[in-house]
Amino acid sequence: MPISRRLFLRGTSSTLGLLAASSTFPRFFGAAEAATLSGYAGYRAAVCVFLLGGNDGNNVLVPLTSGPHGRYLDARPNIGFETTELLAINPVGQAAASYGLHPSLTKLRTLFEQDRAALLCNVGPMVLPMDKEDFTTGTVARPDNLFSHADQQDAWASAVANPSTWAPPPSLIGKVTGWAGRTADKLHTLNPGEYPEVTSFGGKPLFSVGGDRQPMVVSPSGVLEFTDLNDVGFSALRADALAQAVALDNGVALEASYGGVFTTAQTFAAARTAARAAAWSVLPLATRNSIDTLFTTPAGMSQQLRDQLYQVLQDLIAGAMPAAQGGLGVRRQVYSVGLGGFDTHANQRQTQDELLAELDFALDAFYRSVDLLRAETAFGGNPPQATLFTMSDFGRTLLENSDRGTDHGWGNHAIVLGERVQGRRLYGTFPSLDLSGGAANNPNTTDAKGRWIPTLTVDQYSFSIASWLGLSTAAERDYVFPNLDGYVQAAKTGGFPLSAQAYKVAFMLPDA
Repeated sequence: MPISRRLFLRGTSSTLGLLAASSTFPRFFGAAEAATLSGYAGYRAAVCVFLLGGNDGNNVLVPLTSGPHGRYLDARPNIGFETTELLAINPVGQAAASYGLHPSLTKLRTLFEQDRAALLCNVGPMVLPMDKEDFTTGTVARPDNLFSHADQQDAWASAVANPSTWAPPPSLIGKVTGWAGRTADKLHTLNPGEYPEVTSFGGKPLFSVGGDRQPMVVSPSGVLEFTDLNDVGFSALRADALAQAVALDNGVALEASYGGVFTTAQTFAAARTAARAAAWSVLPLATRNSIDTLFTTPAGMSQQLRDQLYQVLQDLIAGAMPAAQGGLGVRRQVYSVGLGGFDTHANQRQTQDELLAELDFALDAFYRSVDLLRAETAFGGNPPQATLFTMSDFGRTLLENSDRGTDHGWGNHAIVLGERVQGRRLYGTFPSLDLSGGAANNPNTTDAKGRWIPTLTVDQYSFSIASWLGLSTAAERDYVFPNLDGYVQAAKTGGFPLSAQAYKVAFMLPDA
């Protein structure tokens, strides 16, 4: 049966999703120069590492002092770590060796002690600040569907904890967007032409979607093209059908639009591939070999996150390299990657140990690779800067369950890492681990299992990253983080701690 144009277009639209997200994307060839940049004039990238399933932060950062550590082990007799197993750290403003990291995070501990990594304590989605009484009485709005994987992933990715009652601005009515995508809406003039600001290799798809700007969605392998199926007949049919689609201009708006997407996607895929190859070849062979060595995984370790971050690095190099050197010459980008498997209801120790070892290796390889690029002159005297930051569905209960795992929680600890991070610090308020009186005498927890009420919001955390990229005005802030101003004003009125009254968390070094 001969293939119809409409049937072909419908059948291949999912494949095109890996090439282009909409017909608005991209017309960057011969485009104008980028707008004037405030702060750093070179290239900056923010890389979101989404730990899918709900990473247990209570085993990532653990107190080492006798009282708190004893309460930690009381709640976790089977999955808790002895003080001798944990990796002691020395945060600024804290007693030496008062906290320890999970034993899998050896490289992160080194970077923390070198002032390049920090941890945010007890951060999570919030509508308004609340204390235990507010939570118990229900007098303050909670995030929609607390403890639900899908809803809390969306809350982290969108920075809208209450989509059921949120009234979006007119430009976003009917659109489901993420905070990285909305950041792209406001920062796209910092890049030349229409090159997409957000690229997703994994993570939560919602994070990347803007109201006006659409993301580039790429497979974790970095491929941005039709798969070669080694079937000559099918390849010929596909090529012929694609040629028909590209040529469509018959007054039928839907089909003409699809034809434009095909053409744009083909053009962009070729340009991206050429820029990656050209920019990589400009780097000295010794630098390329060093990067490949850094990304060589130990035997037996999964390469899921390693592969994604290696592809992000290739895109970063192409994006940061000036057009005169064959690169794309952009200035601001956001990337999304994901590592799954953190829903550890049972046998948590082995599962989380392996996942955090993979996370530790991949974060370190990426950071040290970007650090190598600082010495390269091909970037025109402004080497690329990158900040990695983790997000997850939620934290987990302090109290372990009968299957030697943990259940869904709320507030969690997050990791931020990069050259411009003001590291060797714990930001926010570490929760009390005393569950001896159940929830009654602990101001941090919603129940006797130890589900923490966050003391920092996703909005504060994320706005700190977005500001580093270039968000600068109150109007931009309110568009990207619509609940943040109301949260801060309520914190001031209610006399909440100063950390709740701040729009940002000060983990990024200010520009000179």
